[in-house]
Amino acid sequence: MTTMLLFPGDVVPELPTPQKTNTALKVGPGLTYTPPDKVVAHRVGELHVDDRKCAVWMEGNGKRYIPSLNDAVIATVLRSTSDSYILAIPSSTSPAPASIQALLPHLAFPQATKKTRPILHPGCTVYARVSLANKHMDPELECYDAESQKAEGFGELKGGMVFNVSLGMARRLLGDGKKIRQLQLRARKAEGTEAEGGEISNGMEVLEELGRVLAFEIAVGRNGRVWVDSEDTKVTLCVGSCIQKSEYLTGDEQRALVREALRKL
Repeated sequence: MTTMLLFPGDVVPELPTPQKTNTALKVGPGLTYTPPDKVVAHRVGELHVDDRKCAVWMEGNGKRYIPSLNDAVIATVLRSTSDSYILAIPSSTSPAPASIQALLPHLAFPQATKKTRPILHPGCTVYARVSLANKHMDPELECYDAESQKAEGFGELKGGMVFNVSLGMARRLLGDGKKIRQLQLRARKAEGTEAEGGEISNGMEVLEELGRVLAFEIAVGRNGRVWVDSEDTKVTLCVGSCIQKSEYLTGDEQRALVREALRKL
C-alpha cells in the first residue's frame, strides 16, 4: 500500500496491476476513471493504493457530505408526502440550509405495508442507508440492510443525543481507519520496518475504551453525525464529548482521554 497527497485535476501516477485476469480495477471515492487507463482526482485528499485488492481511493476531510451508494447516514424528517418522507441529510459542519434533501419511501422498511409502516413525524431522527445516489437526482434512502432484508439497526432513533464530528472521523468510527491501519502494517512488514514509526491508530480506540466500562448505544452516519443513547444522560454526554475530542489523538492519547473522563464521571 502506498499513499500520497493529490489535488483536484491530479492524475494518479501509478495504478495497481490486477493479480488475476478477471479482476477489475476498483476506483473509490474522490477519483474519476477516464477510459482507457486514466484516473483523476476531483477533490483534495490522501491517495490510497491497495495492490492486493487492486483498489484506489481518496481519504479526505471535506466539509460537505456527498451521498454514495450504501452509505449509512443520520438524517432528520422534514415532512411527509403521499408516498415518501422528505429528509434532510446535514454535513458535519454545514448549516441547516445547506443540508441535502433525500427521499425515504413509506415502504422502505422491513416487511412494511401501508398499514404497518412506521409513522415518522417532522423532527424525528432516522438512521438510514443510501439506496440511490445520483448527482442529477435527490438521493433515496431505505431503513433496512440490503443483504439480510432486516432492520439491522436502521430506523427511527428514539431518545439519545446527536453529536457533530468531521467526515473523516465518522469514517474512522465506521471502521475505515481499521482497514487503513491493516494496510499500513502490511506495508511496514513488507519493508521490514515493523518496529519503526510508532503506533498506528485505527481511530476507534476511544470507542473500545468506553465500551469496556460504560453501557451505551451508538449509530454513526457518514455525513458526520453520531447518535448516542444510554440510561444515564451523564454517560451519553461523556461518550459524545470523548468522541469529539479524540479526532486528532493517537490511540494511547485516546485511551488516556477516556480514563480521565471516566474518573471525572
